[in-house]
Amino acid sequence: MPLFGWKSEYSVDVELHDEHQKKLFRILNALYINTMHSKKIDHVLPIIGELHEYTVYHFSVEEQFMLDKGFPGIDDHIARHRDFTNRIEEMYKHYRDNDLEMTRELIVVLGNWLRHHVLKEDRKYSKSAKKGYKYVGTA
Repeated sequence: MPLFGWKSEYSVDVELHDEHQKKLFRILNALYINTMHSKKIDHVLPIIGELHEYTVYHFSVEEQFMLDKGFPGIDDHIARHRDFTNRIEEMYKHYRDNDLEMTRELIVVLGNWLRHHVLKEDRKYSKSAKKGYKYVGTA
């Protein structure tokens, strides 16, 4: 059973963004499972790297969407994104230091942060999507 499951109420009514966020949840779940079942650095570090890389990609797409829509409060939203990516970098450091317990705690913090961010912060821009905007892109 995954640690973090996607729920329909997480939808921001932009299909591409929903697909991105589902993938972020899948990566976090894979990361958690691997830190629980493997102490080998070569099993976990690539997943942390994937999480970081995909997060940066998703945030850039989302931020461009918000810029295109003239979303008020974008600076605060971007700052929240940077906080998330900084935490991923912190997790990488702790894992490299062989601090598995801290890494597991950070995974839970990141998952909870992501759920909160999608439910609260991303819902703010999803209102513009309900007004008929269709974003075309790739997941």
